[in-house]
Amino acid sequence: MEKILYTRDNQKVSLEVPPPGDLPSFFVFALHKSGSVMQDKIIEDIGFTLNIPLISVAKTSFNQGVEESAFGKEICDLFVKTGYGFYGSRYLPAYLNDFDLSGFKKILLIRDPRDIVVSHYFSMKNSHVIPPGKIGDTLSKNRQRLQDMDIDQYAIQQAPIFRKIIQRYSKIEDQLFKLFRYEDIVFHKRQWVGDIITFLEVELEENKIEEIAKKHDIFPTKENPALHIRKVTPGDYKEKLQPATIDQLNECFKPILIKYGYEN
Repeated sequence: MEKILYTRDNQKVSLEVPPPGDLPSFFVFALHKSGSVMQDKIIEDIGFTLNIPLISVAKTSFNQGVEESAFGKEICDLFVKTGYGFYGSRYLPAYLNDFDLSGFKKILLIRDPRDIVVSHYFSMKNSHVIPPGKIGDTLSKNRQRLQDMDIDQYAIQQAPIFRKIIQRYSKIEDQLFKLFRYEDIVFHKRQWVGDIITFLEVELEENKIEEIAKKHDIFPTKENPALHIRKVTPGDYKEKLQPATIDQLNECFKPILIKYGYEN
């Protein structure tokens, strides 16, 4: 069924809402440049294999040139407690501020924020898809601006923004919350897919788990700044940033580095 959504400034987005499935609804979140596209594709493959209906407000709106943050709390009528996997958000949207997520299982994929700002620089400068509409205009202007900005300047500028994005996720950490770290899953896809299946309490044959994991076990043979999957090895910030920049990021991200085990 097609559902028409409207943003707070009356932009229109067409969203396909499939019939509900027979399972508790769940949410899947990820940070920008944390392996988020890979996680989306794995969730899509799990959904396809197990006939789990999936809805992504973030992906659908982005492809139609609308930023997810443009929606108000009215969109929360979509988030029923049974039947769907909701996925694709790269931040905890403000429209969820007053929505009770406590009854939903929630997955979050994170990454060392120092690597995130480095990866985000190359993505915004070179490889990120530019959609139509207002969001495309914004991304195009940002890409043009980045041609004259070095990576250290960008990292220092973006660090407080990413700190806020990451810290907002503390609101959803409860007994139905599952955290994955990019560094723990990037070389262990089979374990990751299996852990997702276990957390969601669904059943999937071992050979199907292996098949999905192998499909997404992709590693570039060498770094290519123009590709979206540029480099997967953790700790890239140590090679790309000046020591003084790293010191500033360490200070900015200190609570996050400690909380998620990145302080070393």
